[in-house]
Amino acid sequence: MPFATVSQASQSAGSLELAQTSAANGHDEAVYSTFSKSSKRCISFAASSAAMFSGLSSFVYYPAITPLAESLHTTVALINLTITSYLIVSGFVPSIVGDLADRTGRRPLYILTFAIYFAANIGLALQDSYPALFVLRMLQSAGSSSLLARVLHHEIGG
Repeated sequence: MPFATVSQASQSAGSLELAQTSAANGHDEAVYSTFSKSSKRCISFAASSAAMFSGLSSFVYYPAITPLAESLHTTVALINLTITSYLIVSGFVPSIVGDLADRTGRRPLYILTFAIYFAANIGLALQDSYPALFVLRMLQSAGSSSLLARVLHHEIGG
């Protein structure tokens, strides 16, 4: 399959101008796009920003394991269980969200999963018990891993 660069299509006086690009095999192909160059950059920036949430939420947690165990009056092993639950949820939730996105569209799912992620982070900042930490970490994972999965699915070719 030949690869073509994405080119800008602009509207002028109601007609759509198409730019010609060279594909990898040397043939010219028309590439259609309704987005301006700045819109494409904005979309790429938003998708890249959304993709960083899952990894950031997972790794930023490690230095706080011992202080969390002390402040919640629990063991480090139980705090480590929240990491395990985070990883388990981040493994299976994207398949559920992916199926829903195919049925309902990506935009509502982006908004829903980002809202879940945001609410879980607010809850984590305000919680003061281990059960709340455990449940909110799973919700945080559900929101962030779904964002990453939708970004990757969209960018790779879904």
